Amino acid sequence: MYLHIGNGLVLNDKDIIAIFNIDYIKNTKDYKKFYKQLLEENRIVDISKNNPKSMILANKNQMIKAYISNINSNTIGKRKF
Repeated sequence: MYLHIGNGLVLNDKDIIAIFNIDYIKNTKDYKKFYKQLLEENRIVDISKNNPKSMILANKNQMIKAYISNINSNTIGKRKF
């Protein structure tokens, strides 16, 4: 099954590892460190249109990528389940 995560982008739900609410995690040390690492490795796809609400981690081609979406994590989660 495929999951629409915003801006016309869909992911295979089998590839999704986790869905996070950015408002809850953005000020944590772990998030900042993880985000910096992903950014340095060019593994962030930002489709949020400068309004980030969720981060979706997905295993694409044996590589973890983070998708930053402007759709709320609860909304994406409801689409998945």
